[in-house]
Amino acid sequence: MSGALFGQGLNFLAMLLPIIGQETGQLAYLMLPLALSTVLSRTSILGFHSRYLTVPEHLRRTATTVSFASLFLTSLMCVVVASILTVMIPESGAAGIAGWTALLVLSNGVYFMAVAVVTQEQRMIVYSTARLWYGVVNVVVTSIVVFAVPFAAGLVFVAVINPLVGALLILLRTGNRMLPELWRDRRNLVDRTHRRYLVSSGQATGATLLSECGFQIQGFLTPLLGQYQEAWAVVVRLTGGFGTLAQQVIAPTFEAKIAAAIRDGDRSTTAKWCRVCVVGGIGLGAVCAAVQAGALAFSLHGHESLTVTTLIMSSVYCVATLAMNLSVKIPLMKGHDRLFLFWSSGRLALLLCLLATPSGVLLTGVVVVQTLAALVFLSVASLPSKR
Repeated sequence: MSGALFGQGLNFLAMLLPIIGQETGQLAYLMLPLALSTVLSRTSILGFHSRYLTVPEHLRRTATTVSFASLFLTSLMCVVVASILTVMIPESGAAGIAGWTALLVLSNGVYFMAVAVVTQEQRMIVYSTARLWYGVVNVVVTSIVVFAVPFAAGLVFVAVINPLVGALLILLRTGNRMLPELWRDRRNLVDRTHRRYLVSSGQATGATLLSECGFQIQGFLTPLLGQYQEAWAVVVRLTGGFGTLAQQVIAPTFEAKIAAAIRDGDRSTTAKWCRVCVVGGIGLGAVCAAVQAGALAFSLHGHESLTVTTLIMSSVYCVATLAMNLSVKIPLMKGHDRLFLFWSSGRLALLLCLLATPSGVLLTGVVVVQTLAALVFLSVASLPSKR
């Protein structure tokens, strides 16, 4: 996976380029369509990114066609919304955001599905190569829109192109190429088998939606944190970066082993690799916490928000968040859709309740909720598989 690690290093570099080039306006424009598309793309693929890893062989084609059709329809709905907004409020800029969201939904969704396919087929060299070129394209195209041809939606354009390139490089070298499967099944999309799969995806889809909302809301809390805004921005940025490293680079290797063990009914091997994910996540969280503490001490030296308590709470939040990131797909892989739905609902409800509290209480509350959520989540992930 050395190629994937190098590619992730390039992605970190690409994250810094807009700041170096003073194109923070592009970053600001990116935030809303990216947040919307992340929630919509992960939800509209009906849990495919997790469920496909352990779905029975005779249902893989059905899972692919139903999920891809759902993704396409969601993206099409965003296009319709963009068209309506263009007519109703042409000067607001909302139509542009909806249009970019449509493209982001499709590109990100296809990439998430491609990653599930290559992981299920255990072709990690293919995935590593794709992640390497993903990073290369990210740096090159970001440099162009930041330094050569800057425009407001430049980073959104980058966010559309990168996953499409990654997905294409993966699907050209996997057995399931998705589009041919969809084309062959186009007349059967409403038959009993496909409808049954769609219905069976309900809990996984709902859980994914609520889980993503719970994740995204933690970034939206920043303006509500008063004197802790800058510290929280650093925390969210670094945990997000390490979370991407965990989910996109490290986790697929473990997920492939766990998925194979679940399909073979090998509970001891499943349990072993699940424990590895938990321990590895905690270890990665500890590393991130150390880096984060250094970054806070450097960037907020002398600031009133930089206290021992703040450093401790941010470190606990970091470890709790990263502890889940290597195991994030395991509950759905094991068939614990309903428990994952309850967990997602509970975490989101608690976070929403905290919005009415003062900044200091809000910060403490978020850390407590995330820590409790991590403990419950890891307990669910450790349960025996139902598949």
